[in-house]
Amino acid sequence: MRRYVTAAACLMLIFATNVAAQTGTSQKMTIQAGYGTVTMGGVQWQRFSFRPDVPIGKFGIGLDVELFIDNEGKISDEGWNFSNENQIWDTILRKIYYVRYGKPFDKFYVRAGALDDVTLGYGLIMDGYRNTLNYPADKKLGANFELNDIGTFGIDIHGMVNSVGDFKNKGAVVGGRIAFKPLKPSNAKLLGKLTIGATFVRDINQFAGLKDSDADGYPDFQDGFPDDKKRWADSDGDSFEDDIDIDIDGDNVLDTLDPAVERQDYINIEEERNGVSVFGFDAGLPLIESPVRLDLYGQFSQIHTGDENLDGGWGIGAPGLRLLAGKFKGQLEYRHFDGRFRPRYFDNLYEHERVRLVGTTPITKEGSLIDEALNGFFGRAGYSLLDMIEAEAGYQHMTGDRTFNDLTGRVTVLENALKMIPKISLAEAYFYNTYVDPDEYGIFELTPNTFYGTRIGFEIMPGMIIVWDTRYTFSPNADGGLDKNRFVAIETVMTVR
Repeated sequence: MRRYVTAAACLMLIFATNVAAQTGTSQKMTIQAGYGTVTMGGVQWQRFSFRPDVPIGKFGIGLDVELFIDNEGKISDEGWNFSNENQIWDTILRKIYYVRYGKPFDKFYVRAGALDDVTLGYGLIMDGYRNTLNYPADKKLGANFELNDIGTFGIDIHGMVNSVGDFKNKGAVVGGRIAFKPLKPSNAKLLGKLTIGATFVRDINQFAGLKDSDADGYPDFQDGFPDDKKRWADSDGDSFEDDIDIDIDGDNVLDTLDPAVERQDYINIEEERNGVSVFGFDAGLPLIESPVRLDLYGQFSQIHTGDENLDGGWGIGAPGLRLLAGKFKGQLEYRHFDGRFRPRYFDNLYEHERVRLVGTTPITKEGSLIDEALNGFFGRAGYSLLDMIEAEAGYQHMTGDRTFNDLTGRVTVLENALKMIPKISLAEAYFYNTYVDPDEYGIFELTPNTFYGTRIGFEIMPGMIIVWDTRYTFSPNADGGLDKNRFVAIETVMTVR
């Protein structure tokens, strides 16, 4: 087995070298051939990957071709399954890491594939959203685009979709924002810079976050035949579908003699669609533009729930100030929430919170909202120290019917500092703890909304590093505790330029 592993890694490296040589260094093409381990479904797999990253003018293309092998030499069909239409679609999408044109804030920018940081407006609705939370075990082909400063009124149009693949479950998160300067033609020097925007984001079907391999509408966690679109009902998990099983509930009593046969209640993702929408408005005005930039802004948003028996809520973030001063960036705003509302509803943890399993019961994020009235503040600051260390932290404190706090932070060691640390070429750590009730948890304690991790890169030789990527999330279980979800990838990356 070890011989095959070594041979495969060498072949990928040789191919990468040849392609790079043929492409030419002037195009700055990067090809990475990697080998390491990754956790999928609680099982450790050896992962081979081949990742060409090719910029062509304003275009950029990143592919991710991979192969998973277990300790017994068994090759996983993850990403190579052509058994049904759903799996063929997933197989194709997994090969694309991203395709882009331009860069953010260009006149025109579009990116398809992995989305690592999407914010609409000032962030009260969508802030730092990512579809790569469980990458590479779960790959999503999303899209993000921008049209900026169009026409006389300086119109900006931004849009996104989290996963094209979610549409097969009649789902997907789609969002957009349009902003313009209504007084731009006027001679009003200050008010002429006023920008007004509107944002709308909808999760068409929150249950689409439940994995459904065969696209039969029944999620894998309760589908007795997750790879067979024509079968799903197996209440006792004995591999005999209920229609032919003589003991459906597995109590060792023949159903003909059993006065109470218990069948499993099945969820159909498509029939029981549960959507949620958040819309809002914002306005911003630059008070100072040079030598620093200081913006005054305000934002409003409202949630429309997918349950007609539950009302949504609304929130305001105003007044707010945003400062950009050299290597420093900061944001501070007063906030008021009323009803079943949560700020930054679509944040970097949304794919984890979208729908969770508590035991065998799926709980959506929208279903966990609480009707309450809250007041408080939100602040965020980031600074790059001598281009050596970049740090960012955010804190939110809301109080009223009850109290909750948010704490987020990230530290990245930059290139100038890494040069002074032998054999370390990458180092970053992050911690997110949101919607923390201080009566139940401390701000640094683990909660269902905790997400943290580290990425460390060790240089073996020039052009070759080992990247150790570890991430943790936590899910509530039926016993009232938390289950730790650990995602680990240890990868040897060889880079040719």
